[in-house]
Amino acid sequence: MTQSNPGVPNALGARPRLFVDLHEVDAREGVTRVFHQAVRHGAHPVLRQEAPWERHSGMTASVVYDDEAGIFKAWYLAGNYAPGVGHVQCLATSADGITWERPRIGLHAARGAGGDAGGDAGDTNIVIPATHHNGQAHWESMLKDALDADPTRRYKALSWSSDDWDGPGSGIYAAWSPDGLRWSHTAEPVFRHHPRPGTPDLGPVGDAQSLMIDAPRRRYVAFLRGRGPRLRSVSEDFRTWTAPAPFLWPLHEEEALYNNTGFPYGEQYLGFLTHFDKRPRRQTQTLHLLSSRDGDAWSRPPAPPLIPLSDVGEWDRFQILLTGAPPVVRGDRLLIYYRGTARRHNKVPREFDPAIAADQDPGEMAIGLATLRRDGFASVNASYDGGTLTTVPYVLAGDTLTLNVKADYGRVRVELLDVAGDPLPGFEAAACRAVTEDSVDAPVRWAGDPSLRALGGRPVRLRFRLANARLYAYRCR
Repeated sequence: MTQSNPGVPNALGARPRLFVDLHEVDAREGVTRVFHQAVRHGAHPVLRQEAPWERHSGMTASVVYDDEAGIFKAWYLAGNYAPGVGHVQCLATSADGITWERPRIGLHAARGAGGDAGGDAGDTNIVIPATHHNGQAHWESMLKDALDADPTRRYKALSWSSDDWDGPGSGIYAAWSPDGLRWSHTAEPVFRHHPRPGTPDLGPVGDAQSLMIDAPRRRYVAFLRGRGPRLRSVSEDFRTWTAPAPFLWPLHEEEALYNNTGFPYGEQYLGFLTHFDKRPRRQTQTLHLLSSRDGDAWSRPPAPPLIPLSDVGEWDRFQILLTGAPPVVRGDRLLIYYRGTARRHNKVPREFDPAIAADQDPGEMAIGLATLRRDGFASVNASYDGGTLTTVPYVLAGDTLTLNVKADYGRVRVELLDVAGDPLPGFEAAACRAVTEDSVDAPVRWAGDPSLRALGGRPVRLRFRLANARLYAYRCR
């Protein structure tokens, strides 16, 4: 990640530099920064509750791509399929992230008081049954973990239980698994809804939790729901956690920060925030972008919702909520899975507001997919009259500078400057072969093909000259 000492130039390597913040921009003229929204895939959700044991009104979920297995995996909340039966957690798999299958895992039957919804255990894809915490638990993040050397703890999760609602047993539990199918859980909450006085209990916290596996800093971060602000706790071993501390606050009394995630991305951290509009005639939730340089201090970029609410006639009209895993990078696109529904928050009971209570679908949530250009959260743009952007000094840690750029109807040139801002011989703008393509990885060349290695670790600034072009990111590899 970016070094914190401002007197030491950062190494510009293979991890992309974005423009979600302007932390590494020293000067700009004639350019504007634009935040981009993700585009829905198709008109319908990609995963909905369809099996007999899937009858829950909510659908917390984590969707990951398992590189080792070569498939997508989605863990999601289901249940409520019979009287007295609560939550279950299921696993679906997909070859393309769009069409999903329910593997017959053979671990848990969908049986409960009042009926048999699934027959034998081999008929279901349930990985955590309704008997766990009496069906009063749910999971927001289930992730594959490359940090832990213990193969029995290859997967990690945080779960909320309200089984002991008024007692010390309600709260957030840690869970782990060797295969994502068979899960073990802490005997007591890691973070309690009702901390016991005079004990080292951590809390109080609510539900709507998520987990970040912070590989660059080799740690785990729990994002938790406080009484107003979002809270953050850190662990190096997934066993011992720091006291939850506030890191993000509502801006006014008409909003609530319902949930958030975080994930390393490029040379920084990004995250998603589910924003709850509490106004009586709204009761909607939308998905927004978060940004951090260190994974500790987080900000809300001045961006529109990452995925806007749909219009009349659509399934995700009133609530767009995060899922508990980072976006999946596939080729030139980011796959962003989200939860959506045409139900307003808390179903808006009729006694609260009869008019707005009728303007919603009381049906279930589903999982949708939206896509974004890789690294495409924000860009710096210039029109035909041109603009420039100059970076802070870097030491180039590669021999090829590449751009994520849309310049197929324009051009981008790059010049390298010394720390004082003077062009380096052979790397002037006039010597740069203009980039005139739409590419997430366009190489930059200069006349004579001088080698960046010849700079010998000398700190340099980059000055981008744009004309009718968008620059999303840059890196050196």
